Amino acid sequence: MNPTILFLIAVSAAAVLCGVAYAVMGKGGRLARFEADRPPLDLPEGRGLSSADIGRLTLPLALWGYHVRGVDEVLRRVSAALNDRDEHIAELERRLAEAPTTGGPRVLYPRTPPGGEPLGAGRNGEEAERGHHPGAAD
Repeated sequence: MNPTILFLIAVSAAAVLCGVAYAVMGKGGRLARFEADRPPLDLPEGRGLSSADIGRLTLPLALWGYHVRGVDEVLRRVSAALNDRDEHIAELERRLAEAPTTGGPRVLYPRTPPGGEPLGAGRNGEEAERGHHPGAAD
């Protein structure tokens, strides 16, 4: 081999080595950071998670095991959903504890038999006292 060619190869190798060292030390600018590719998660974005969403979910696989960033995102979303649900349950329990209690149950519907008068409404309540019901045989 010609000594001139060997010298040019050595100089170009040294130039490449110096360039790489210069870039690695941060003086040649910064390299752009790219996020690793991973398949999108099949989770809803605009609402909270439900048990059906978690049941349908398949975690993304990597070369060895599961894709770490994908699993971390799933765990973060499930944790947020559980925190929201716990806060909602605590708020409902607080509201239930603060609710005024009455002596008896509240009646939320009219107590009338189908097609008849309200119970105990006939002749000043006499029928209700005797156990007589409207429409019953005497």
